[in-house]
Amino acid sequence: MIVTTAAGSAAVILGPNGERIRLRCLARRSMIASACESFDHLRLSPGAHHTLPGRAEAEIVLHVLRGSFLVGQAADEPDHLAVDGDLLLARRGSPLHLEAGPLGAELLCLTLAVPRRAAAAREAPARRRTGRRTRP
Repeated sequence: MIVTTAAGSAAVILGPNGERIRLRCLARRSMIASACESFDHLRLSPGAHHTLPGRAEAEIVLHVLRGSFLVGQAADEPDHLAVDGDLLLARRGSPLHLEAGPLGAELLCLTLAVPRRAAAAREAPARRRTGRRTRP
């Protein structure tokens, strides 16, 4: 059994203007038998900016425990305001840009590995479509 508590050690990241991001890993893939790569607890101080890198082979799920933050994935898409209780599912491969609200934010971040078979199955129809020839 693996037990984590709020008293566990955490990494603290200091931003350029003194904002703080407290990040504590709750579990890693070697601890649990599933597609879960990591299960992290994040606390962002008011106005803190943080980016979660996106990877094509992983999906990110965010659950807002307290506070609010703006989250965006692409420059051409509007940011989304996430508040207490919201659950966000991020598109694979795109980084997530977080900006904490005026009271800060606390959230859980679950990173899941995409099963190789599922990833290959999603890519196969696209490969077939691009390989088709049209009649003259």
